[in-house]
Amino acid sequence: GQGSQYANMGRELAEREPAVAAVFAEADRVMEPILGRPLTSYLFVDAGDPTAVEQAEQALMQTAITQPAVLTMDTAVCRLLAEYGLTPDMVMGHSLGEYGALVAAGVLPFAHALEAAAARGREMTRVSLGDNGWLAAVMAPLAVVEETLAQIDGYVVPANINARGQCVIGGEGEAVARAIQAFGKQGYPAQRLPVSHAFHTRIVAPAAEPLRKVLDRLSISPPSRPLVANATADFYPSDSEAIKDLLVRQIASPVQWVAGLEKLYASGVRAFVEVGPKRALKGFVDDVLGDREGVVSLFTNRPQPKELSAFNQALCGLYAAGYGIRE
Repeated sequence: GQGSQYANMGRELAEREPAVAAVFAEADRVMEPILGRPLTSYLFVDAGDPTAVEQAEQALMQTAITQPAVLTMDTAVCRLLAEYGLTPDMVMGHSLGEYGALVAAGVLPFAHALEAAAARGREMTRVSLGDNGWLAAVMAPLAVVEETLAQIDGYVVPANINARGQCVIGGEGEAVARAIQAFGKQGYPAQRLPVSHAFHTRIVAPAAEPLRKVLDRLSISPPSRPLVANATADFYPSDSEAIKDLLVRQIASPVQWVAGLEKLYASGVRAFVEVGPKRALKGFVDDVLGDREGVVSLFTNRPQPKELSAFNQALCGLYAAGYGIRE
């Protein structure tokens, strides 16, 4: 999801793997009319030029650019895994990553998912209130988070329920600031996140109706493989209107990541592969399911030391676990 982006993400893989290059080329074709220039012109810069890298990092902090860029990386890595005989039995995506999961599940064509992600990012950033809200990461169990927030004056709620001991809270700026202080007094680290709005709270709910209008003109198909929704931690329906309802609801609903992982595990999933830029979700899997027998968790990308090395390590881990072996 959003927050894992970095300058030149996917460039090394795109230079070596035609499947990755094709995804970035398609993203450029779709996004150039929307952004006014190719998406990769924001992403791919001279790594030896600190100014160019800084400009790329700044551009990638703009939600309208970040969301299609991360979706492109998610899809590129997913398609590269398929080139090596690795396709998912079930999928789930974190926040924006749900759109990558929709592509992997055949619900949205990649080009339409890009339009939806761009609209999602654009409409979220268009929400302009006196207080656009804050998000903060809290290293505390959910029960502690909920008990503490119940005592805070003002609107503040769990926005991402990521792991047993980690949650993102969101709401009115002053209320979140008071909550940060309250957690600190209890000995739980809490830190404001550098985002423009309090995503997955009612503050960004005004973005829902414009997103629905975009979704209404896109091609939506029943999932070709089970897909777990952020808003419900349950499998997506097959009805297109119900799918659009879920995506609209997702904007202002908390990401039920812990419950979603439990749903996948209960449905037989034992190998969890983080697909896309950097690594965050692997840690959540390890926290929630790390003590369960037979669970394998892997990530496929990191910018350092090299993207190719990280991908190859993921391949080795999957092959060693018995996945993707062709007869």
